[in-house]
Amino acid sequence: MKLTEQRIANLVKPRVSVAYVYDTVTPSLAVRVGSTGGRSFVVVKKINGHTQRITLGRYPGLRLDDARQAARTIAGEIAKGNDPVALRKAARARKTKLSDLWPSYLSHLKQRNRTWRRDKQRWETEVSPALGKKALAEISRTDCQGLIDRIGADRPIAANRVAAFLSALLNFAVRSDRLAVNPAKGLMRFQETSRSRILKSDELENLISSIETEGEPWASVFLMLLFTGARRGSVLGMRWEDIDLGAANWTIPAQVAKNKTATPIPLTTPAVKLLQQRLDHSAGEPWVFPSPVGSRHLIGLTKAWMRVLRRAGIQDLRIHDLRRSVGTALARAGASPHIIATGLGHRSIASARTYVRLAGEDARQALNDAVASLTARGSNNA
Repeated sequence: MKLTEQRIANLVKPRVSVAYVYDTVTPSLAVRVGSTGGRSFVVVKKINGHTQRITLGRYPGLRLDDARQAARTIAGEIAKGNDPVALRKAARARKTKLSDLWPSYLSHLKQRNRTWRRDKQRWETEVSPALGKKALAEISRTDCQGLIDRIGADRPIAANRVAAFLSALLNFAVRSDRLAVNPAKGLMRFQETSRSRILKSDELENLISSIETEGEPWASVFLMLLFTGARRGSVLGMRWEDIDLGAANWTIPAQVAKNKTATPIPLTTPAVKLLQQRLDHSAGEPWVFPSPVGSRHLIGLTKAWMRVLRRAGIQDLRIHDLRRSVGTALARAGASPHIIATGLGHRSIASARTYVRLAGEDARQALNDAVASLTARGSNNA
């Protein structure tokens, strides 16, 4: 179709999500019509063997004559062997600082990543001071590797996490057409040894006594971590609508589960007792552990956990070590890998979903036995 201003104005919303109407005067030029009826000029050309669609601007802000001229200029650059897409990204990369990219990436993180606060801290303490003021085009692989090496001199595991974060951040720049190549892709990382810390038998009594001394809701959160072996984020985000106390089951919804799959967790006897006590005083709250401020669930545990450890006289014990301790207790009790996977909510071991159903009661019994062995020395809640 020979495009005219009137014909473009008369284009209607397509039945499909997007439609392209090509211009016979300038064959590489097309009008893209979106599902809402919005219209944009695009150049459609093959570059290095791949079809590329280069957006020129929205109609009617960009007029037809100007769009044709821009399309001819781009076609001429391609004929010379240049890549207008890469050139455009390079121009944007020269203008955009890494700190300019951060707000949009943080918004992206909040929508997709439950651990965005950790990434925010990595940005503020590690990446921004080193690279935040640099233009994207100026950030080299040497800059990225140098940052990771400096962190890794004292904190190798932290360096690996920053490397993953930095690579994801710069991948976002590539996907949003601000950067052509990610300089942090494939950085050399430090060897990691899997953490093996678990609760020692002589630590249990002091730990449980210290937990029971801690105020609410912290004490109940820590006991629930022990009684279920669940992840910290899952326990903090427990909702009453996901819990069936009668059947002693808790289902972690897919949208918040680490493995992105609805995950059934069998509840042990002490876990059910604790939940019943909290339900009796819930006052209609949707969260099992509501935040004292605002309408969300509880978030921070670090300060309360440090208080617990100081009173108990325990060093180098992380909250996640409670989960590992429950898993170890299950293994010591002779539970099979499938039972352990079901009890702890792992997707794991290539087991089919039917194993979760079949192993449910066995997993509950195994968890009860494991929790009893862990808490026998000090808890009045078990």
